[in-house]
Amino acid sequence: MLRSSSFWPATEVRRVCPRALAAPIISLAVPIMIQGVLMNLMGFVDALMIGQLGETAIAALGNAQQLVSFLFLLMAALSIGGSVLIAQQRGAKNPSAINDSTMAMVQIGLLAGLLLGALVWFFAESLVGLLTTDLFRAPALRSSVPQVAATYLHLIAFALPAMLLSQLLTGALNALGDTRTPVKVAVSFNLVNFILNYVLIFGLGFPGLWAPVFSPLGLVGAALATLIAATGQAMVLFCLARRQDNGLDLSLKRLFRGYGATLKTIFRLGYPNTIDGFYWQGARVFYTVLINSLGAIAYAAYAIVRTLKTLFMLPIGGLQTATAVRIGQLLGAGQFKRAKATAWIALWVGLALMTVPASLLIVFAKPLLALYAITPETERLAYLCTWVLAGSLFFTAINAVIPGLLRAGGDAAAVMHITLLSFILCGAPLAWLLGVYGQLGLVGAFVGISLEEVFKSALFVRRMRQYRWLNQLATG
Repeated sequence: MLRSSSFWPATEVRRVCPRALAAPIISLAVPIMIQGVLMNLMGFVDALMIGQLGETAIAALGNAQQLVSFLFLLMAALSIGGSVLIAQQRGAKNPSAINDSTMAMVQIGLLAGLLLGALVWFFAESLVGLLTTDLFRAPALRSSVPQVAATYLHLIAFALPAMLLSQLLTGALNALGDTRTPVKVAVSFNLVNFILNYVLIFGLGFPGLWAPVFSPLGLVGAALATLIAATGQAMVLFCLARRQDNGLDLSLKRLFRGYGATLKTIFRLGYPNTIDGFYWQGARVFYTVLINSLGAIAYAAYAIVRTLKTLFMLPIGGLQTATAVRIGQLLGAGQFKRAKATAWIALWVGLALMTVPASLLIVFAKPLLALYAITPETERLAYLCTWVLAGSLFFTAINAVIPGLLRAGGDAAAVMHITLLSFILCGAPLAWLLGVYGQLGLVGAFVGISLEEVFKSALFVRRMRQYRWLNQLATG
């Protein structure tokens, strides 16, 4: 491992043309941003479809998605570790190592997907019951949310191997600079998912407008649509990755080779991300349990606000991936000064971009919430939380961009430690003190959650300025 010893001050970013630094990031980021906009708009419409089924369906889907997100972030060692390694291998111009890293990700990803699918199939209701705390209540006092969520998860279990494979292939292609192929495939199959959702959830009808043509499947229909779309997406993405002129050799005979040394490197780079994912999603689980304890209405409002957060964080998602890829390529090529300047440019671009969604959220919060079939109290709580969310988006942008560049240089352990410290010292105590002890309910808890983002951003900026991420992890 090579490390730059130069602690070049951030002010020297002015000596390098900002446009020249930003152009490669923007060219990588724009396709991902377009993908994010289209996918999340479709996801938002999907959530609206489920929202027509009532608070129980909203809460069931929210808890089910929380569980799946938690399981996927435990696999971060594969996706992030592999992407970091491939990006630096590309910068070092080592095609043989790139092929080994990609096939190792595919191989272990399929196995992990099968194991996760089996876990969800057998323990879906119990796992959701942990989130809602129903597992600890007497049977007569339990809500119907875990049972309803389990009907959704039993079908999603079969989709998990395909979903994980798509995530890993997307990471590999992005690291190689091909952000367009994953975007085209993802957008196409999200459109398929969107159409199937409408057909299967409502049976070609629509509540309050016209009668269904066949029996609506409700939440089960949404799960079936996801299964079909996810399977198709993984198959098409794998076929295109094999045929694209990107230098990858994804022949099936390579799938059964041993990649022990490569996997060891991937896990060495990625294991802090798995632990960080555990910490981050563990915090989300804690907040889910805490807000579930405030009642179904509070959690339904929280689930809606979380959907809005995903929707309005769209610009930063593409920038986060593009920054990590570009920084990894520059570090792999040994261009430390350019990597440092690029990092600062990316951070300021992210903050500037976030002014647009933050403003739009404030303006359109009421009309968006009116689209949900929810009670006035649920709408009131969600609306108050959107104002808090709008202010926190700028800090969340910092917390998205900086971890990507830290991981690109092998400083993933710092991300893990900052995530844990922010939750323990700020987020968890404040959410409980304001929401439960202070009896401010959902709004108080959400303020505490948002203050965690503020605290975390300060720690991330401090770590970035130490420049311990200027490492060359791969050589030609």
